[in-house]
Amino acid sequence: MDSRVGRFFISRSKKDWAIDVGLFIAAIVVSCLYFILNAPHEPVHIFKIAIDDQIPRLPIFIIPYLAFLPWLWGTVGYAFLKDKSFRKLALAVIIINMVAYSFYIFLQTHIPRDPITSSDFFSNILQIVYNNDRQYNCFPSLHSALSAMIATYFVCNKSKLAWASIAMAALVVVSTLFTKQHFIVDAISGVTLGIVATWAIFRFCKSI
Repeated sequence: MDSRVGRFFISRSKKDWAIDVGLFIAAIVVSCLYFILNAPHEPVHIFKIAIDDQIPRLPIFIIPYLAFLPWLWGTVGYAFLKDKSFRKLALAVIIINMVAYSFYIFLQTHIPRDPITSSDFFSNILQIVYNNDRQYNCFPSLHSALSAMIATYFVCNKSKLAWASIAMAALVVVSTLFTKQHFIVDAISGVTLGIVATWAIFRFCKSI
């Protein structure tokens, strides 16, 4: 075990353990509410602009799209093990999800999908995603918001991983467009939410 991680575990009091584990569980539970809200309720809006029609569907981008989840929870786990910025990151996960959920409840959105006609490897994986992820909860894009959150987390911590995380975040955001899981407005709103929420937490919640 890394010595810094070992020292961090030793320095945690029972109260710190209870708070951190509680926040970790809360972040997971809140994230799972997405599946409950991913359903239609009237009116359903489509935030499509002209340029969205010019973006092709490229099934290979399902790889970075799916890589998002292990990257997200791997980062949360990394923060949990490494330092107390974990609390800021966990709080960001919760707040970003809750803000997005408010839109899903009161301004539900929908993205029409054209049928997949190819049968190559990446198209088959994309079809599986389509079959298991309903066409709602589009605005703002949580893939984009939470990717921007991760990048902002590393930037705020002045980490050596900052530039790599920015590149990964950009790849995930682009993947939401090329897989036709989101429109441009969804992605932009998600990135804005992720950056603003995470920066604000690091700026104004320094004591946690």
